[in-house]
Amino acid sequence: MWSPNVKQKRMIFFACVLFLLFIINHKYNTPMTLDLRHSDVHAQCVLPEIDPFDKEVMKLDQHPRPPSCSDSMPLLFIDMEGYIQFNHTSLTLYKLSKSDVDCAYIPVERTGGDDDIILKPKIQFNEPEYIEWDFVVANCLDKKGKLIYEAVLTSVDSKTVLERKQIKTAFADQYNVLLFGIDSLSRTGALRKIPKTMNYLQDDLGGITFKGYTKVGANTFPNVVPLLTGKRADKTDLGPAWEHYYFDDYPLIQYNYSHAGYVTMYAEDWPYFSTFNYLANGFKVQPTDHYLRPMYLTMKKLAPVSTSLEQVNLYLENKHIKILPSSLCYKHRTKHVIFLEYLKRFLNAYKTKLKFSFSWMSELSHDYPYYLEIADQDFTDFLKWMKFEGHLNNTVLVFLSDHGSRIDDLRNTAVGRIEARMPLLTIVLPERLKQQHPDIVKTMKENTNVLTTAFDVNAMIGDILHQNFDQHLESLLRYKHPRGLSLFRKIPKERTCANASISEQFCPCFISKPTDIKSPNVQKIVNFSIDKINRMLYKHKSVCATLSLSQIKDAQLVVSSFERYQTKKFTIRDFLNTRVKDENKYTILFETSPSDALFEVTAHVESDSEIKIIGDITRTNKYGKQSQCISDKFLRNFCFCK
Repeated sequence: MWSPNVKQKRMIFFACVLFLLFIINHKYNTPMTLDLRHSDVHAQCVLPEIDPFDKEVMKLDQHPRPPSCSDSMPLLFIDMEGYIQFNHTSLTLYKLSKSDVDCAYIPVERTGGDDDIILKPKIQFNEPEYIEWDFVVANCLDKKGKLIYEAVLTSVDSKTVLERKQIKTAFADQYNVLLFGIDSLSRTGALRKIPKTMNYLQDDLGGITFKGYTKVGANTFPNVVPLLTGKRADKTDLGPAWEHYYFDDYPLIQYNYSHAGYVTMYAEDWPYFSTFNYLANGFKVQPTDHYLRPMYLTMKKLAPVSTSLEQVNLYLENKHIKILPSSLCYKHRTKHVIFLEYLKRFLNAYKTKLKFSFSWMSELSHDYPYYLEIADQDFTDFLKWMKFEGHLNNTVLVFLSDHGSRIDDLRNTAVGRIEARMPLLTIVLPERLKQQHPDIVKTMKENTNVLTTAFDVNAMIGDILHQNFDQHLESLLRYKHPRGLSLFRKIPKERTCANASISEQFCPCFISKPTDIKSPNVQKIVNFSIDKINRMLYKHKSVCATLSLSQIKDAQLVVSSFERYQTKKFTIRDFLNTRVKDENKYTILFETSPSDALFEVTAHVESDSEIKIIGDITRTNKYGKQSQCISDKFLRNFCFCK
């Protein structure tokens, strides 16, 4: 009988240790199955305040290198008016004249469904020549018949659409709608990864960002369907359309806009995983007047091998391993820039017409959310272009996402668990709408601090279509889809996850419980807050009285209501990632003397007893003439003139 010697025993032991380490590593790196659910979706919601730059999040933050695209220059291009022309800069660079090359274009036609395109016969042209297609394959041969240039070029053929369809001109109280979506992006994640874009949206364009915007489904499809239909993505809401082979019978809101005389556009940048095509069949009939999907299908048809390897290549890029040209490029440009250019072409082609567009970007943010930062300046430039060209004068811009990051290590942090539930939603209203309906702006700003969902955005889009801006009228879509409360209408602060149609697994809310006003932590926070107020007033101490505590009116302990939900599959991460505990946050209402002012403060008591105030100390009663001795608008909330 064979008996292992000492050396063999050591080798077997070593192999077993390696195998065990492999299993542990595999278990740890298995996508997390930890499921935290809200224990009481009927409780009034306290929106969680999280730090976008939390230290645990920043440990995971990455800054990828910008992709290096091809340095070859195109020989042909289509200008913004839709005319194909030679790129004379390229001809000069390559020391060519037009007589040295034989160039033509091949029209791309969508046929038979979402995965079917055909390349039409080649067309010779004399520049400049208008292109009666949205997509063509342009190519050039040298004098020897060798192919020296080939690329998919995009245009927006407005002439053909205007010949077959009556598109209305935009007049007063009629507004365009531009839905611009970015997959897997939370509000706080946007502040980290596209700060220039967010600053421009909020500071320069006056965008209104909704802190309580919450997802209603796990991934893209069940969040986009409510956005575009006002209904849940299930058989109960969608009826027979739910079981159809194609999605043509879904009550998508772009159909309503099209019937009302709007020109429509739908663009997604990731054809393999797009909303209505991932593990599905998409649309039998093109869903909008202009549709970007055939462009990507043509790119794949021309280069089937490299496009099939894009996701593998992107994984290697993320590991800083360069084998193939960047998957984020097409020829000499990044693909997201091409995507943005298509939107520009659409807006430019129908500048005076009524427009509805829905665009959705996924490739930069879905699997590797850190790549999104490479588009920050391009997004900002696109928004600046829209403003400069006047496209925002009569357009409601909805800049949003479906959910936060769900599949990377960020999801395993306390902040990440909240971010996964709370996607980005920023809305830019045209100045004309603000001036004509100032109450809408006030109402929308109030709604930023309550629970909102895609159902509410859908109701608002319906109000825009029907020019329903009167604050005293109920949203027209409210009767059809009772889940949605238009963002133009006041949404109750008492709204719960249950009556917002947010299930327990997606509810992000914290809840507050009464606590003893005499507790040491409450006393510390109040004393710290009054001391802070007096320090803020120090420069005005000659005219403002020093405040002291009169009484504590109310104290609430703010706690997470997340509880671990039993999962069938256990991983190491399940053990390491316990429920979110936040049992040292308080919201306190107190009164000061001699002003009788009421102040509300929310604060943490840290483990080292340090006090951290969240947000501002807010005055909850009027100061009237108490502060007339100073002019500072902010400090007037606190000063009591001697």
